Amino acid sequence: MYGHIYHNIERPSADLLAAFQGLPTSTLSDAMGRHGAMSSIIRPLYEGISMVGSALTVLCFPGDNIMTHRAMGMVQPGDVLVIDDGDYDTGCFGHRSAMLVRSRGGVGAVMSGSTRDAQDLRRDRFPVFSRSISPRAPQKNTPGSINVPVQLGGLVIYPGDIVVGDDDGVVVIPLPMAEETLEKARQRDREERERALVEAGELPRDPGGKTMDLAELLKGKVTEHHEPAPWRR
Repeated sequence: MYGHIYHNIERPSADLLAAFQGLPTSTLSDAMGRHGAMSSIIRPLYEGISMVGSALTVLCFPGDNIMTHRAMGMVQPGDVLVIDDGDYDTGCFGHRSAMLVRSRGGVGAVMSGSTRDAQDLRRDRFPVFSRSISPRAPQKNTPGSINVPVQLGGLVIYPGDIVVGDDDGVVVIPLPMAEETLEKARQRDREERERALVEAGELPRDPGGKTMDLAELLKGKVTEHHEPAPWRR
């Protein structure tokens, strides 16, 4: 799907994006039944990272970021650049690009390949999630597409999907599921904070919100021994 640029996409409202602020990616993934989390190969660039925004998707020809540069001119406030660059080991996004995105109101970038200028990006706290870091510069010759479905970290991301990132990684909430996921995540987050599960000594809950019955889950699957263990006799 190379050679296409779509300007008119549906984005979440600023209020909806704001409502996702502060919700951990783990809670959001739980609210979607353990789905929505990118592969752990897509990692945060620094600790204490936080990002909530709307996906502006970019499909690049491997090792070529000309479409990322075109997309930077299309960034609107609240956008996250989501770049499928073919898993090529080239720095497809760097500090100057990040500062341009920030100047237009963009809030982060997620990419399947590598970033560069890591020290400057960490200093200026621009949220970046990538597969790796590489000093190699990309080409700018072959056009890809903008605002088409892309694949990153085992997920298909559509333009306008909500992208949330923190120290645990990245979760993507499909825009049609946003309101439902938000309500479930709020409820789960509220219950976990109120019940203080760890301090109370209770077992954790499953994504459906029920306390796990470990005896039932393990029934017929393990043999329990109460005699002295034989390992050091």
